[in-house]
Amino acid sequence: MNKRIKVLLTATGGLAGYSHYRLLRNIQAFQVEVVAADISSSFNYTSFIGEPLEIIPRGEEDEFINALLKICINKGVNVVFPCSSNELVPLAKNRDLFKRHGVVVAVSHDPVELAIACDKLSALDRLAQQSTLANFVPRYCRLRNKADLFHAANELGYPHDKLVFKPRFAQGGRGMVLLGHPKKDEWLRSKKGGKMSLEWLDSLLEEDELAEFFIMEYLPGNEYSVDVLCYEGEPEIIIPRVRKMVVDGKAVVSRLLRHEGLITCVKELIQMFNLSYIVNIQFKEDRYGHPKLLEINARVPGTLAADLAGGINMFEEALNLIYFGRIKNREVRWETECGRFFQELYR
Repeated sequence: MNKRIKVLLTATGGLAGYSHYRLLRNIQAFQVEVVAADISSSFNYTSFIGEPLEIIPRGEEDEFINALLKICINKGVNVVFPCSSNELVPLAKNRDLFKRHGVVVAVSHDPVELAIACDKLSALDRLAQQSTLANFVPRYCRLRNKADLFHAANELGYPHDKLVFKPRFAQGGRGMVLLGHPKKDEWLRSKKGGKMSLEWLDSLLEEDELAEFFIMEYLPGNEYSVDVLCYEGEPEIIIPRVRKMVVDGKAVVSRLLRHEGLITCVKELIQMFNLSYIVNIQFKEDRYGHPKLLEINARVPGTLAADLAGGINMFEEALNLIYFGRIKNREVRWETECGRFFQELYR
């Protein structure tokens, strides 16, 4: 009889919540019961399929660990898959606490390295110091004050070249601003309001906010998302995909692509940051077609269904790794395309 386990997922109020639930429920090798958790009950698949939802604090709040541990104990949870970046470092610091209660937290083991990987700016700083990875680093500048903002923009080619102003800690493209001189017709036609001028951005910012942001070159080429299953710096499965169509930061059409350059880079990144379990790393090509690192998401990403289309259920293989110390399937159906469409639930 297949092993019965309870898996707790966080951030189930995101658009991928129901997709993750179905991936876990459809696993053949385990009988998985899903415990859904989120910071809010305002929108969640659970209310449409009649299952309970556990409300938890945000990952950065002091109450987060104790609240989550209490749920795990009361619900008999065996494995936790965190799906929000701000939960990762607190959980890594408290892995042993959960382990004492029989709960495996599927997060990287080294909280120091994990914190660097989750900080987009610090991650780029680390890569820039490695000769074999420096080619994957976009041109970027650290910011401390408004003088730095204008100096960095000029250094990176503004206003002739478009730039990106982005937060060090965010996910899903939140807080990112495209810097350029917008034209009136472009502004009116854009779904997101078009570009913003540096002068306008300057008027919106406070001096003490800038340390939480950085500025980098605009990357106009293909965007890639690489899903990885790994353990203590050793990758088990690496699946790059090209994001052929993106809407509001979410890939709606993607194709699994055996990109050897990205696979080689990702192997080194996984080892350098000593990452474990399901991880996602994103790249985008510069004007010359060279892929550059965008961010490291050391957590479950939203598009694991694309990997399933290519023959790999990342959740299932992660559970195989946890319970049997090995994975069972490495065969990827390359060139598989995945399209994401609305699927309604009713109550």
